[in-house]
Amino acid sequence: MIRKSEKSKFNEPLSETVQKLVDQFGGWLNVFSRVTNSFDRALVNLGKTVDCPFPHRHGNGGGKGKFRLSASDVVGHEGRGICTCMQDGGMGAVALLMEDGVGGGQYAQCLLTVLRALDPATKDTHVRKETAPVVVGPKNSVMDPQEVARRKERLDLIARDLVSLDHPTAAPARAYFKNRGIPLNSNIQDVKFHPGLKHWADSETEPEKKVLLGTFPTIVSAFRSKDGRVVNFHRIFITADGAKAPVKEVKKICSPMPGFSGSAITIAKTEGRVLHVTEGVEKGWAIHLVTGESTKVAYSCTTLPTVHVDRAMYDSVVIWSDCDPVKPNRTRQSGDGQYFAWELARRLFTEGFDVTFMMPDGNPANAKGRDWEDVIVQEGVLDLSGSYYRFQTLKTFAAKGGVHKRQIAA
Repeated sequence: MIRKSEKSKFNEPLSETVQKLVDQFGGWLNVFSRVTNSFDRALVNLGKTVDCPFPHRHGNGGGKGKFRLSASDVVGHEGRGICTCMQDGGMGAVALLMEDGVGGGQYAQCLLTVLRALDPATKDTHVRKETAPVVVGPKNSVMDPQEVARRKERLDLIARDLVSLDHPTAAPARAYFKNRGIPLNSNIQDVKFHPGLKHWADSETEPEKKVLLGTFPTIVSAFRSKDGRVVNFHRIFITADGAKAPVKEVKKICSPMPGFSGSAITIAKTEGRVLHVTEGVEKGWAIHLVTGESTKVAYSCTTLPTVHVDRAMYDSVVIWSDCDPVKPNRTRQSGDGQYFAWELARRLFTEGFDVTFMMPDGNPANAKGRDWEDVIVQEGVLDLSGSYYRFQTLKTFAAKGGVHKRQIAA
């Protein structure tokens, strides 16, 4: 589709404008109390479990005593909702507000609602249902220097024992990728191997305590901020023979440094001006093997809309969306994977990129279907000759053959 660029009243992406206001307002916890009353019980019991504000996501139990808001002031974690009805990483602040129906459950409208609630020019006209509760928690979202130093030390302790995936000791990592049908080569970038990291998990009997589940070989990938700094690590815990570790949370991230918002893992970097974006290290590597082009991945689908793409480095972006099931009793009639990936596509198009949106076709609406790694492996796409032919083949498995939106000069 050909469409002329439209000038925005904002001088930067809306997400960045909103985040600056949120920081000034004291963090997302105070935004919750400003915008909605759905999280009041969780706010006044910060870090402790209360009834889930989304009982429709649960069965007969309705989520009684299953939900809590994170008390952490980690950038990206402060205000994160944790519940049995959510993925292991929980839901970020914006995702929680959207699930609550703020802005009609639409990403951009949700941000605009927050903007109106915090902007000095409009905040006095914003009214929520009742008086906001007093939030006992982080007074602001700026980490103190001591906490930054502690987190940097933890990341440095991991980094000092990392080796490349072709190192003799990294055999478990090579086996892991081989078992998935996506062989490694030297193009892989910020993905390394650690011979043994401890895996801690929440105690089932004492929620405030951690228990050590074991020490496992680990694939460690680096999140880089907009300016290229390593601001966090993503970990995949595996076994010596390349299987997933026998733990509930196989994939985890560390406590991030400032600058984590908008960061991504660089899977591969090539000379071209096309960037492929998806979620998940393994899927990102499979997509690079198909295309031979630069690839970055987000931590999860909910962080996709904020991924930074440098306009000076890339002209075109191909977004590889999951096709998640539509959750029952939800106003939004699309799964999380495709919804947040499309929000990224919309944002990048307004920023002047040519955008191609690739979503697997033919998945059932009420169940998790194949993602792009599944398609690539199961259809033998890597056995085909030439990246152009492989990409065109994948388009036959994409909804509408892939959706392309091209920016042109006015």
